[in-house]
Formats: sequence, structure tokens, C-alpha cells
Amino acid sequence: MKTMPSVSRLLLGACILLAVSTMGRRNGGTREPPGPNMCMVQEVYGTGEKFFTHCVAKHLKMICERPTFVSWDCCSGYDRERGQQGCTKEKPLGNLLDTAKELGLRQFTERAAMANLTDLLENQGAFTVFAPSDTAFRESTAYEKSLLHPTDGSPSLLLYHIAPGKLSLNTFRNRNQEFVTIYQDKKIRVNKYAYGVATVNCARIIRPDEKGTNGVMHVIDKVVKPLELQGNMAERIFSDDRYSKFQMALFVSDMVNQLRQTGKGYTLLAPTNSAFAKLPSELLDRILTDADTAEKVIRHHVVKGVYCGDAIVVSVGLKTLDDGRVLFRCTKQGLLANNARVVDQDLVASNGVIHGIDEVLLPDSVKEPSDLLDEMHVKRFMELTRRAGLEYRLRNDSNVTIFAPTDEAINALPSRARAALTNEPLAMSRLLDYHIVKGKLTENRLIGDLELDTGISAKIKVNVFRNGVAINTAKALGPLRECDKGSVQKINKVLVPPEKTLMELIGDDRDLSMFKQAVESSGLSDLLLREGRFTVLAPTNRAFSYLNQWRLDQMMNNPARLKKFVGRHIINRMIAECEIPASSTYGIQSRQGDLTVFNYDTRGNLLVNDLIKVTQTDTLALNGVLHKIDDVMKCSCERGVTMSPKYQHRTRGRRHYHRLRH
Repeated sequence: MKTMPSVSRLLLGACILLAVSTMGRRNGGTREPPGPNMCMVQEVYGTGEKFFTHCVAKHLKMICERPTFVSWDCCSGYDRERGQQGCTKEKPLGNLLDTAKELGLRQFTERAAMANLTDLLENQGAFTVFAPSDTAFRESTAYEKSLLHPTDGSPSLLLYHIAPGKLSLNTFRNRNQEFVTIYQDKKIRVNKYAYGVATVNCARIIRPDEKGTNGVMHVIDKVVKPLELQGNMAERIFSDDRYSKFQMALFVSDMVNQLRQTGKGYTLLAPTNSAFAKLPSELLDRILTDADTAEKVIRHHVVKGVYCGDAIVVSVGLKTLDDGRVLFRCTKQGLLANNARVVDQDLVASNGVIHGIDEVLLPDSVKEPSDLLDEMHVKRFMELTRRAGLEYRLRNDSNVTIFAPTDEAINALPSRARAALTNEPLAMSRLLDYHIVKGKLTENRLIGDLELDTGISAKIKVNVFRNGVAINTAKALGPLRECDKGSVQKINKVLVPPEKTLMELIGDDRDLSMFKQAVESSGLSDLLLREGRFTVLAPTNRAFSYLNQWRLDQMMNNPARLKKFVGRHIINRMIAECEIPASSTYGIQSRQGDLTVFNYDTRGNLLVNDLIKVTQTDTLALNGVLHKIDDVMKCSCERGVTMSPKYQHRTRGRRHYHRLRH
């Protein structure tokens, strides 16, 4: 059995003139042909094989992880003349049998004569002939050879390779079409894919559109059999003992009828018995005995549409019946479906195609939360959980959502916190209490202003912004993954439960004593003590020192003016740093009504209104988030000098400009 696909079966076909240049013959953009009537040919390094390329804008630089380069050859029907550049000699057009001889299809012409098809190919028509290459005839099975030359007077299988009318490559417009042949009116299935790949009952068309006086010929890389002879997908699976475990799952799930349906084309990724043997015994038992689990697994292995192995020349994501995704890709080692290796390629059925794989593709819905976490590469989180003997909480808890910090997030913790999580199981247990919330979240439930109950009194705030979701001040990374027991979401920070309100944070920070005085004098301290979702831009004492003392005294003694001043530093919405776009601005009104604009400078510093630097971000409170800033927020109506003269010499650049603007 082949484990590595032949490169000759994974390249594009067609002899068509392309606008490609002779400069830089290897890999790249558009090139001009070196002479008239010359076709670009793709070659794959290390194989010595050449293939005509279908009319595409540029050739594929990689085929199955192997680099390609281009060369040139005469297009079909043309030959070289001595002393002439390119292919200037036009050959006369012959009948279909002559065309086969011209293409060097010796086996086809000999077998056509043995089947008494000479007159049909020379004088009748018009026909479309799917002519197997000499290699295809040599590699055909004994059963196929017996059908080519039956001894009981039955028609030759070669007739199945002939369809009435002229069917050029452009005729094949849909991904899945069937055409009647002259073999007992049996139908042949043609699939056309991206990059110019086309197959006939999963045999690749390696050279299409070779014209004859009485039709057109396509060279294919296999001898093909009528679809009806091969049965539907259910019949094919149940006739092969290598898939007996998969057969049991089909029976349990009642999915057999789905694989018997006609009129719909499917691709089935069927795990072998060896693949099922790799599963944990408990999960294997569930798949083979529980109808719901079995159906979830089966549906994750069925793709709508027929995808032959040769259709995969690069990576392609395929949608399964359960709305999941499977990454089908071609590598040097062979075809892979996710990380499962295709060990049995192109088992053609009347209603699709089957590929045998060496691993069971498990949908998230049948996995344990701990399995999802392992797949999400949150290694430190899992190591600490297992070290503390708490993995059972990730397996046994149901109807929960787990927020899992990345390795970088855990490594960013202070060393004492990391040591406690490593050496004190109770510390890790407390972390899990806050990172495992009650209720299974779904994408549809992740809405703005959502609060989640945790294992402690502190709640988690969810905020939806244009480019993602914030969990407290952490950013959700990647999609929310759901399993039967719950959901798992990766985040870029460790969640630390807040213990104080915004006003309490301000009051406890000596560096914010002047802002505290301003808030209290303005009468807004109660606002920052009560429940809510506020953002406070808190100027440090140094920021206040830039103001002239007389102006500061004047403002502090004017409650109405002071209330407006403090209001410019409060936003009635919780804004974490992760919500600020990296390459654009984020604007929102302050409580006082002025526009507050966040953005990053070229050094990655977070700024407010272009010039005020945020010196400390994302201090979480029970009722919002606090950011420290290095200047006060000035009213859009203010003009003139507002700084003490002793600081002006230190701020002639950025702050002088700021002063003039405001």
C-alpha cells in the first residue's frame, strides 16, 4: 500500500499557452514563452517528472511540500523546425485513435483494437475519451483487466471510458458532475477542483483537451470502473473488515442510511481498527455503545462534496456534517487529515469517496475539558494543575467554562506568585476557583456587559469589542471551544480577582493623593464606590505638579469646575488595554462629554489624546479599571499656559505642543 502519493498524481494538467516569461525560470510570477506554440511545463524537484499546466495566472511554487520549477515544451499538435525558435510546425489533426498514438498511448491503442473499437475511434463520434496512460494499464488490478477483455461476451470496460459528445475541460464547471458513457449507459463522475485539478472517478486528468477530428481526449492516470459496481459508501465500508469498529459505530449511531443516500456526494474519512485501538478504553466504549457519542464522532468524519486524494495539492479546510473543520493537506509523507495519515486513499463509491485514516478525528463535543486544554498548548496551566493534584476538577466539573492563561501569562506573574502556584496546592486551587465559572458559555452567550459567577464572591466581567472579547482585562485568544461538559477559552493574562472599588484603589495609592482630593472635593467619590463598569484615567501627583499652583487652587475651590475636571477622567464604560487597536485609534466620550482618544505611538506606548502617556494600565477594580496617566486631561475649551514655569524647560517638546493644542 502506498503511503506517499505519487507526485505525478498531484500536479495540474493541461497544455495551454500561458503568458509567462523566460526570465527567472524557477518559481515566480508571469513569464513570456520562449517561442510560439510553446506550453509551460511544471517540474517537481527530485522526481524528474514533467506536467503540462492548466491556464492559471502563475504556477504553484510548492506541490505537496516539494518545490516546482517551469520548463517549456511544444504544445499538442506542434513540433519544432530546425533553425526556428519555438514550435512552428503544425501537425495535421487526426482522428481519436491517431491522437492516442500521437500521445504515445500504446496500451490504449492495442486494447482498443482487441476490443474491436478501432472503427468507432476512427470513423464515428463525436466522443469524449478518457484514455488511461500506459502506467495506468500496467497498475490495473486483475479484476479490472478481466473487465477490459471479458470472455463471456460482455462489452469491454474500455467503453466506460468513452462518453458521447465533446466534453472539454471547460465543460466541467461544477465540483461534482456525472456524464453518461456508452458502456450500458453507466455514468462517469467528473470532479473539478481549485488550481485546475480535475478527476474522473478519482483518476486524475493528467493531460486534457487533446483534440481529434471526431472528438476530444483526456489522458487519465487510472483505469476506472462504473460507480454502480463499487457500491455506495455504506456497502464499501461493510465489505472491508479493516473497518469493523467503524461499522459498529455506524450501527450504534444509526448513520448507515446517511451513507446510503444517493444524489449527494460525500467524502468519508474512515478510521481503521488500528485507529480505534489508540483511543482510551472509556472513550472507545462510549463511541461503540452510546448512540449520541457515536453520531457526533461519525458526523465529524463526513464531508459534504467529493474530495479525491488528487484534489489536495495544498492545504484545504473542509467542513464536516457537524459544522466542524478538517484540515486536509498533502505533504512529502502523504495525505493528512488534521494529524491523521491517509492510509487507504480513494475508495470510490457510487455516492462519494472514502479515505482510510490511522487516527480517529474526535470532535470537541466528545472530549474532556482537560483534553481541549492539552490541545490548546497551555502547558504551564496544566502542569501546575496536575502538580497540585487538581486535574480531577477539569474532568469532573460539568456545565462550566474554564479560562486558561497562556504560558506567557503565567511566566509574567511575580516570582513569589509563581512559586506559590508551584509549591502550594491551595494557591492553585484558589486560582482555579476564579478561572472556572459556573455555566457553559457559547459564542452566542458571549455578549457585552456580561458578569460571570465564579467559585468565589468576585465575578468576572466580559466585554465585547470590535476585534475580540475581553475577560476582565485579559484578551480571549482564539475561538471558544465547547465540549459536552463545558467550554474552554484561552486568555492572555492570569485573572486576579479584584478586592477594592475604584475609589478605594485611588485612596490607597500615595501617587494618586492629589487626584483623590480632587475626586472627593468634586462629589464624585460615591460614583466610584458603587457598582458599575467605569474606566478611570488617574493623573499622578507628578501630573498635577505641571499645573500652575494658582490655577490648581482656583479649580479646587470651584466645585462645579472641579466636577467637570474629574469627569474628563472618567468613562462610563470599562476599557481594558487589549481593546485598543494596535494600528488605529479608539475614541469614546468621557463622562464630562469631551472626546477621549486612545492610540499607540511608534514605540508601543499607550497614549491618550495623542500626547498623554499611560504609565500603568489595567488595574482591575470591583467596578471597573484604572489606568495611571502622566498628565491631566484638559478640556477642549481650554487655551493658554497651564503649567508651572519651573517645568516648562523640561517639556518644551511634547508638553509644549500639548499646551498649545489645549
